[in-house]
Amino acid sequence: MRFTISKKLIIGFLIVALFFGATSGIFYYNLSKVNNSYSDLINRRVNILNNAKDIQILAHQQTSSLRGYLLTESPEFITELQNANAEMNMLINKTSSLAIEPESKATVLKLGELNQNFNNKYEGLLMMFEENASKQAASEYFKTDVLPIGTQFSPLTKYLTERQQQLMNESRVENTEHVKQMKKMTIFFSVLALLLNILIGLIISKNITNNLTKITRVIKRLTTESNAVKQLPQIEVKSRDEIQDIAMAFNNMTQSLKEKSWLETSIAEMATMYQGIHDLQTLGQQFINKITPMIGANYGVFYARQGTVEQRFYTIAAYAFNGQEMGASSFRFGEGIVGQAALEKRTIHLTDIPENYIKIASGVGEAAPASIIVIPVEFEGEITVVIEIASFKKFTAIQETLLQQVANQIGITVKSVNGRMQVETLLIESKALTEELQSQSEELQLQHEELISMNEKLEEQYKRLEQKTNDLNNTKIELEEKALQLELNSKYKSEFLANMSHELRSPLNSLLILAHLLTENKEGNLTDQQVIFADTIYKSGNELLQLINEVLDLSKIESGKIDIFPNKVNLRDVCLFAERQFLQLANQKGLKLSISIEDNLPESIWTDQQRLQQVIRNLLSNAFKFTDKGEITMHIHKAKIDIHPAIHTIKTILAFSIKDTGIGISKEKQSLIFQAFQQGDGTTSRKYGGTGLGLSISREIAHLLGGSIDVESVPEKGSTFTLYLPVFEKNSLKETDPHRLEAATSLEIVDENKEQDITLQKEDSLLNGKKILIVDDDMRNIFAITTALESKQMTVVFAENGKNGINVLRQNPDVDIILMDIMMPEMDGYETIRTIRKMPEFEDLPIIALTAKAMKIDKDKCIEAGASDYISKPIFLDQLLSLIQVWLYR
Repeated sequence: MRFTISKKLIIGFLIVALFFGATSGIFYYNLSKVNNSYSDLINRRVNILNNAKDIQILAHQQTSSLRGYLLTESPEFITELQNANAEMNMLINKTSSLAIEPESKATVLKLGELNQNFNNKYEGLLMMFEENASKQAASEYFKTDVLPIGTQFSPLTKYLTERQQQLMNESRVENTEHVKQMKKMTIFFSVLALLLNILIGLIISKNITNNLTKITRVIKRLTTESNAVKQLPQIEVKSRDEIQDIAMAFNNMTQSLKEKSWLETSIAEMATMYQGIHDLQTLGQQFINKITPMIGANYGVFYARQGTVEQRFYTIAAYAFNGQEMGASSFRFGEGIVGQAALEKRTIHLTDIPENYIKIASGVGEAAPASIIVIPVEFEGEITVVIEIASFKKFTAIQETLLQQVANQIGITVKSVNGRMQVETLLIESKALTEELQSQSEELQLQHEELISMNEKLEEQYKRLEQKTNDLNNTKIELEEKALQLELNSKYKSEFLANMSHELRSPLNSLLILAHLLTENKEGNLTDQQVIFADTIYKSGNELLQLINEVLDLSKIESGKIDIFPNKVNLRDVCLFAERQFLQLANQKGLKLSISIEDNLPESIWTDQQRLQQVIRNLLSNAFKFTDKGEITMHIHKAKIDIHPAIHTIKTILAFSIKDTGIGISKEKQSLIFQAFQQGDGTTSRKYGGTGLGLSISREIAHLLGGSIDVESVPEKGSTFTLYLPVFEKNSLKETDPHRLEAATSLEIVDENKEQDITLQKEDSLLNGKKILIVDDDMRNIFAITTALESKQMTVVFAENGKNGINVLRQNPDVDIILMDIMMPEMDGYETIRTIRKMPEFEDLPIIALTAKAMKIDKDKCIEAGASDYISKPIFLDQLLSLIQVWLYR
């Protein structure tokens, strides 16, 4: 049978097509096998690795939370412990379903058994702690029975991590072998195809032979050159037949491999770039510098979400920024393309960019981009970063795929870096707080030994926090736990200050009340010297109270929780206040006190009267403290300086100058004295005592009032402290509602002037025959208050906790007023007040809350619970009696 050229062509091309079809099938089969193996490596092994590390962190968090509960008895630690235990069970179950290999499966099961054992142990510990209420016994049980179980998590998770890493390495070796086999098969079939093409080339025309030679040359280059996979050449043929189809299929295949190889290499390169970065700005700059040229773009901006009250996306890094105006430097959710992409959580692609939109410039010219892409980065349902990239060319699909992949990576990294930065900030704040409390403990050690144990507990807490931070840095996984840790430490700081106030004020309450009663000597059975002794005890207690108030004031100022309530302040009243406060002291020390005011000053100013008086009292107290002879003057006058850029438009600045003839301050110590716990003479042999808080608090209050404090001093000649205050118009500051101002003033810590400010004249007749119920768990306070009230002919009944208080009230329905302590066991004051208010017959009964906790949140909680009024410990008898008279009168 004779074969025509066309038949030969048909047979030849049919053979080639079938051969290449088989080759392609084998090639794609092996490629799919490699892809599936790689996907299993990523999806399964990496997830197990991540879960193992999370389990290790949660195990450490369980132990730390249980230890925190034993130390502080705070229920928040129990909540955190239970959440960590539940999350660990969930992770162990997930990991168990992912683990196929027997050894890993067995390790996960051991983790589950160990966690269940830990759960049983800590529940037993909590039950023992609640029944016995012995912190020492619970601590010993924790160390001997619970802690050893907690320490077993680390080696198991470490083994699981190392085992998964080993399996990943084995999988990589297996994938490498698959690739080698695929290359061998490709080489084999390629050589065979080359032989067939040569045979067909001898038969068919020269044109077909040339085309097949081109294909053979390209395939040979692909199989023999080491870098051919990276370059992935294209086959170009001019014939319009099956050979062209083969060339196009090969070109598509090589292009797909090139894109996939480039995508995987780029993702791996970006993933390894983040190591060692500890701040968000460096992360953003390195990311935008890397990704922009990698996808062939020419301009890029990195926006990060920042802020607490109003969260915005701020520009923290840019690529190829040439100093031109880029538009807004920050965006809210929904504002602009950047804000809209963040709000909708979707990528926005802009094309057909106007000429005047933005210019990308180089050394020789500038032009508008052809395409802009805005990608929001999401992590755990929140948008943390937005990336905006511009290019002279339109973005390809593979470039957009790369952007989406690296966006997922950067979201995790940004969260980690933010957590690391927050922990570092927390460490600095905790360290500063520790140093302040240590200094304060040294000042109060002689007066109250309980502060020593508090300080030791704080140091232990700091060491545990430092150890925990080191562990977190070693694992390099700082996600949501960092935010929880920050919140915990903030609550611990506030709770510590509140507890410190409570522990110091409770014994002071009975001390001051009884000392005051002894000082009055109404029965006349004390000698003059005994009265002097009682008066000395009373004054010493007041000085200790003032010291506690200064520490709490400084803490509130530093945390930004102090409020300013501006109102109209008469300058003559300020002078009268200073004279009334210090004239008697001046007479006692043999000093001359002069107070003057310029004639051309306004009659009144708009400021916070209470805070202004506090600063003046502190400055005058210092002047009297460090002056033994001569005189002290206070002069109110206009100042001729501009003390702050923010108020440079204010025409009038008042100066409150307080001058003394005391010991003076050296030049090098004048800046030191405004620091907390610092004095001009800080030695143990110094002549003048004190904590060094007065000037620090005064300076901060002056700043809150819009002014400042300056000092001029010459050693051995005296000092002049000047408070500068701007004269604001009434409508230039936020006008405070008078009812709110009155409430805020009544809730502030009581100072020595409070008793002079009481809405009513004291009338003992209002108290005569009235029945009062005192609910307090401290018998010292009950005894002191009862003694004082019975001297006013009042009938006193009392109870030592909230439950007994309700029973006593029911037995004595004729009670006229209740004094309710807040911090009590079983049923605290808040719950007791709420229960009484639910009883119709006592709905309007006056209830005065009293507690040693003097933080603003405690005052608000008392009023919210239903208390009629609030008074803080230690209680001043005149103030307490006046407050009782107010409510009995109403």
